[in-house]
Amino acid sequence: MESLVSALELPQDLCLGAAVITALGCRELTIENHKGILEYGPECIRVLSGMCRIKITGCDLVISYFNREAMKIEGRIREIIYE
Repeated sequence: MESLVSALELPQDLCLGAAVITALGCRELTIENHKGILEYGPECIRVLSGMCRIKITGCDLVISYFNREAMKIEGRIREIIYE
């Protein structure tokens, strides 16, 4: 499926359910196309996306905005890990 999407030059976020992650420096992160929260704490937030799990580590992490399509994470973001 991935090769077909690439060959047809279709957007992966729409066709494969890939997360769209936008970082604003190391203090703010927006995740679109998420499937839910797996873990939530001040030093680690894990999010499920259509293609993988996303782990955000840092200090003083909070989810300042959340709906079924997008979420905003604020705090001192240290790492974004795709699991």
